[in-house]
Amino acid sequence: MSRNLWRRAAQGAVLALGAPFGWLGIRLLQGETVSGELSSSPLLYMYLCVPTLLVFTGFGAVIGLHEDRLESANRRLEELSFTDPLTGLKNLRYFRLRLEEEYASARREHAPIAIAILDLDHFKRVNDELGHQTGDDLLEACGCAILEASRRGETAARVGGEEFGILLPGNDGASGVRVAERVRESIASIAVSSKDGVAQITASVGVASSAELGCLEADELYGAADAALYQAKRNGRDRVVLAGGVRT
Repeated sequence: MSRNLWRRAAQGAVLALGAPFGWLGIRLLQGETVSGELSSSPLLYMYLCVPTLLVFTGFGAVIGLHEDRLESANRRLEELSFTDPLTGLKNLRYFRLRLEEEYASARREHAPIAIAILDLDHFKRVNDELGHQTGDDLLEACGCAILEASRRGETAARVGGEEFGILLPGNDGASGVRVAERVRESIASIAVSSKDGVAQITASVGVASSAELGCLEADELYGAADAALYQAKRNGRDRVVLAGGVRT
């Protein structure tokens, strides 16, 4: 049984026992002998105690069960509000929240933190030549590849139309680049078949780490990774670029 169910059932039992004991208290205040009261009316006290105990305990358990269902529904709604429905990855809102939390933790512990932002190269061509359904299938496949390439403690999210982010706590630039290369190679191996052909794609990735850039704010670190991504695009795409020491 859940904690809410046990808690509410116990509260109901306490309330139920309050009825006979409360009645005895009233009789004591009136100067009557409790033992005589109990011996003269045993059935009354059994009626007050047993059925009331069962009813109140059961009623409390029902309330606890409904509370459990409500909490579960609220958790599900919260999860949906942070999830991209197409890829199953987290969305930009969640990614930003986690970035703020992880960055604050990294600063307290004097540990590095890195971000990888990747964009699918020439994705519009897939939609134009093979159709939007194939484009969606490709995005879903890329989301799976990114999630599989991510490790425990890392947060993968879809942060734009064909743009993804990976939050890498405890990583410096070199280790962040290794993760980004692993993801880039995984995406390059994807092939999505459709009636009009096979969709394949590459990704450009920008990586930024507080280890190289120094004391930035969380949004500045994100901006540095984004700038490195555009540098990767300018350098020919299908590559990883690590942000330098220039603040963005």
